[in-house]
Amino acid sequence: MKIAMTMAPCWRLQFNLSDLYPVPRLGIAQIAATCQEHGHETALIDVIAERWNPEQFGRWVIEQQPDVVGISVTILSIREAFELAKEAKKVSPGVRTIVGGPGIGGWSAEELFNYSHGSVDFFVRGEGEQSVLQLLEALETDNGLDHVTGLLWKGEDDTPVENKQHTYLELDPLPAPDWSQLPMDQYRLHPPLGIYPYATMLETARGCSYPCNFCCLSRPVRTRSVEWIVEQLTELHDRYGVREVHFVDPTFTLDADRTLAICAAIRALPFPLQWSCKTRVDHMDEELAKAMAAAGCYNIAFGVESGADLVLDQMKKKAEVARTRETFAICRKYGIRTIAYCLVAGPAETTETVNQTRAFVRDIQADYVLYGIVDPDPSNALTRQAISKGRFTRKDLAEFYLGTGPSKLHKTTVTGVPVETAQHWLKSASKDFYLRPKYMWERVRDLRSLQDARNLMGGGAHFLRDLFDVSRHWRRRAADKSS
Repeated sequence: MKIAMTMAPCWRLQFNLSDLYPVPRLGIAQIAATCQEHGHETALIDVIAERWNPEQFGRWVIEQQPDVVGISVTILSIREAFELAKEAKKVSPGVRTIVGGPGIGGWSAEELFNYSHGSVDFFVRGEGEQSVLQLLEALETDNGLDHVTGLLWKGEDDTPVENKQHTYLELDPLPAPDWSQLPMDQYRLHPPLGIYPYATMLETARGCSYPCNFCCLSRPVRTRSVEWIVEQLTELHDRYGVREVHFVDPTFTLDADRTLAICAAIRALPFPLQWSCKTRVDHMDEELAKAMAAAGCYNIAFGVESGADLVLDQMKKKAEVARTRETFAICRKYGIRTIAYCLVAGPAETTETVNQTRAFVRDIQADYVLYGIVDPDPSNALTRQAISKGRFTRKDLAEFYLGTGPSKLHKTTVTGVPVETAQHWLKSASKDFYLRPKYMWERVRDLRSLQDARNLMGGGAHFLRDLFDVSRHWRRRAADKSS
């Protein structure tokens, strides 16, 4: 069978540059490689990089004539996926449509099918490589769908059915992503990354073992072997001229011995490589920082979340402010830039705790700070608790992400903080950190490449645009769109 796949575009969060530039769509590239390995034909298009609207996507579907169209989504792009699926059905009535990805998360089969209004034939919950492969084989042989793990479908009486999910996949048996079908020349890492072009991303692990109640990552942690990582880095360098990689793993340094082995392998490569990653403050020490810096690591993003232990405790973060202070000092010692991911409007948040966070990130001398609002997600514990307390209903949640109707979540956050208050905290905290003359001079003084200077100017311009954007946080834009 032939499957054509894309990634649905989503709203960009205020002060968040993550979607400023298109980046490699690792999920669909990985699924494509898996399908090809079993004899299926694949076609990929990145509608985000191409800046296509649904009509342009529809014309591509006509050209490709696939049996199945697959669309990957995040929590912020499900409505856009419905529009793409609707267009695919319009131009090719016999095509089957699948929507999967992290955005499917905690939605019920009934919610997804009701809000997709017939545009989607199947939803896939969980990791898609095995489920999509099983679905293609089932459609090809007409042997029924009961055995397709993680599949949400409609039975003979049009009743939504959800199959049992498969156990979490081991990564090493999976083929490498099919880089060849991605527009690699159009990708670029967002500031402050990507300062040693050409730069790209690589996934070497999935899952997280920590119970943070605002998060929805799967618990089991699975990793790729060091040998596989070396093979991929070599291919990316030889084929695309990659000089920088961002490892997208949730907690890159979770296994210290593995991290040290990766560092040793990178140092042994016959070409120079700069890289960055994400991790927790309690999984960094001086030995790791020294080895990572020597292997070319120049930037680490940490989930700091808050400068108040009270808020961290309520988030089930299992980390303390004191440890964050120690870790940032270690990184500074070895010349590794730091990004502090911080959240506002979390549980137990007040103006006082927000001010503690503002002061804290300045005190630990973070190089960059990314503030965001704790938003509801049907997959996390914080949202389930809010619904049980009557703060909003499941219907409010569904309308907010899947529909276009009224929702309490246009006015209140998941923790009950008014949206206007949360937006004020977000804006004032971001402004407080970045609009300091001393900070701006330090950034200029620490420039490491011409692209670093371009990033500084480009990122600064987008920050100022967001600062004066009257639509503010993405949720206000979503509300306006549905009005």
